[in-house]
Amino acid sequence: LLSVLTSDIASCEKLLRTPIPLGYTRYSVRFLWIWLTLLPFALTNTFVNFGVGTWWEDKPKPVLVLAMLFIGFIFLSIEDIAVQIEEPFAIL
Repeated sequence: LLSVLTSDIASCEKLLRTPIPLGYTRYSVRFLWIWLTLLPFALTNTFVNFGVGTWWEDKPKPVLVLAMLFIGFIFLSIEDIAVQIEEPFAIL
């Protein structure tokens, strides 16, 4: 029983010491930045008629900028949390 427990603990420690490949982390960050860069072009058609028939129809419409800031903040925060979860005991 003790040898099985020791073996299981050694397996867990090996998993803890195995880092996420650097290429995977870099690829996911690059993909996220490319996606966030191209997202305004996809959302432009969605927000083109936003505010039609309202009192601010002829005013500047910052809704696309606000949507991009919100989406970017959320996705970059999730990515940062993921990096911290990859190595929870690392001292930076």
